[in-house]
Amino acid sequence: MRHLKRTAFALAGCAVWGIGLSAPQAQAASAEHSGAVNSVEAGYVLACQGQAGERFVAVELYANSTHGNVVSVSVEGPDGQYGGGTNPPALFDDGTVTAELPIERLDGEGGAAGTAVIVGSYALVGEPTRVHELYREPGWNVVTTGVNQRLDSKVSVTLLGETVPLTCGDAFAYDLRVTRTPA
Repeated sequence: MRHLKRTAFALAGCAVWGIGLSAPQAQAASAEHSGAVNSVEAGYVLACQGQAGERFVAVELYANSTHGNVVSVSVEGPDGQYGGGTNPPALFDDGTVTAELPIERLDGEGGAAGTAVIVGSYALVGEPTRVHELYREPGWNVVTTGVNQRLDSKVSVTLLGETVPLTCGDAFAYDLRVTRTPA
């Protein structure tokens, strides 16, 4: 369940950063609640953190075959808070991950603060783990079945004049069938 909560967190990040879903995704999300909505969702999740000096960085990388790609960066340090997010067309590609996104000050001073460049590699490790979860989303009962498989990853982000190596606590690939029925 922890993995899917992280996936849900990544989707929630879309709203925080003002990142939208495509028209078909929005239509499915707002479809009249007359019956079940089924989807097959496959992709990757990397939730990473790192620290350089007194600056703490968190990066979320999320790819979903149904909902698209989401990248968010959050930075806290003695010089302020920064962040950004985007929906890149490509993110995970045959063992490599790359993303570039603008970041801005978030601590009241506002304004562009530069670009975050995320680069790294990933590989499947271990055996797939079966997933079967029941949970609620606003207006829906959700059943998720399928598999997750752990990823070994090496990722870093360059921003604000520094390169920060990241450790990815949640790192997995997933292949799920999701059924949402009206609550």
